[in-house]
Amino acid sequence: MKILMVNDYPLDRYYNQWQAGLTPSQQLWGKIELDKEDGIEIIILPHQKYKFLDKIGNKIRIEHLDQQIRALFIKNDIDIIYAPFAAATTKLLLILKLFGIIKTPIVAMIHYPLLGSSSKNRLVKSLGKKLMMGFDRMLFVSENIKSENIKSFELSPKDYENRFVHLSWGAETNFYDRSNTLTNSTKEEYFVSSGQTDRDFDTLIEAFRYLDFKLKIYAKPNYKPISTDIPDNVEINTKSISSREIIDLYKNSLAVLICFKMTQSSTLGLTVLLDAMAIGKPVIMTSNPFIDVDIEKEGIGYWIQEGDVQSWVSKLKKLIDNPELSNEMGRKAFELHKTKYNMDYFGKSLKKVFQNLSEETVK
Repeated sequence: MKILMVNDYPLDRYYNQWQAGLTPSQQLWGKIELDKEDGIEIIILPHQKYKFLDKIGNKIRIEHLDQQIRALFIKNDIDIIYAPFAAATTKLLLILKLFGIIKTPIVAMIHYPLLGSSSKNRLVKSLGKKLMMGFDRMLFVSENIKSENIKSFELSPKDYENRFVHLSWGAETNFYDRSNTLTNSTKEEYFVSSGQTDRDFDTLIEAFRYLDFKLKIYAKPNYKPISTDIPDNVEINTKSISSREIIDLYKNSLAVLICFKMTQSSTLGLTVLLDAMAIGKPVIMTSNPFIDVDIEKEGIGYWIQEGDVQSWVSKLKKLIDNPELSNEMGRKAFELHKTKYNMDYFGKSLKKVFQNLSEETVK
């Protein structure tokens, strides 16, 4: 079985970084795990070959046109097209499939509500539904996003029972096992927060004005805090650091903080949560109903309502004053990673999806 991956960020570069031990396999969405399986070949094209095609695509609102056209040229040599971020990489393919021009099965990871799902225009919603039905399998790492799409498009069980599949994404255990803690510094007492999309570092800064404890923030320059009045116990870092370096910083922290603003239905914060679980660290994070892991129920951290500074202060004090509690939360987090939220588990589930689809196509 030959499976072609199309994606909105350069998988070829990430694969090279993974080979060099610089990034974990979850950024490759199952390629590494499926490469170990007999009878499955995962193909990655160079991310961009003809820039002028992408320029044309952007003008006609078809992103990654170059990649999709190159996929069409090899469609007869592959069995399945797999798109980890399908919204940006499959529009042309879905249009052609709608008109019966291509028949190749498409498997899509869905991270947000689909195109047209929230539209009040019945024509737009109808078109969105028709395009969506071009996906032979739709994979969700969030039960609530799956449910939201079913409700928005008013889908019948016949529409989604075989097409919609829930999977548990996770982190690559081996990467975190290999990641050594920083060797040139003594163990520090600090919390750490990183990330970029819709991060709310300013709420954290306000919370730490009430605490005699260090906070380290790692943010790209475009995502740094708005506040210019930074207390002495808060350190802002905007330099570029590798995945391995940030994992080492997580390892040496008391806990990982994930603070953001919900601007749409999404699994915002999930990647960092999985990182923390893989190294056995507790988390405190903004409440997100689209993340399947209930960190409070599992005993691995605390939810905070968006922008609630005093709740941040309260929960941070709990971990500062109770190191045994922090250690127990970390132990439970690592156990949860080992038993369910890891890439080996994800890879096995993904393999079943492809096998079932392949058998269905043969019939």
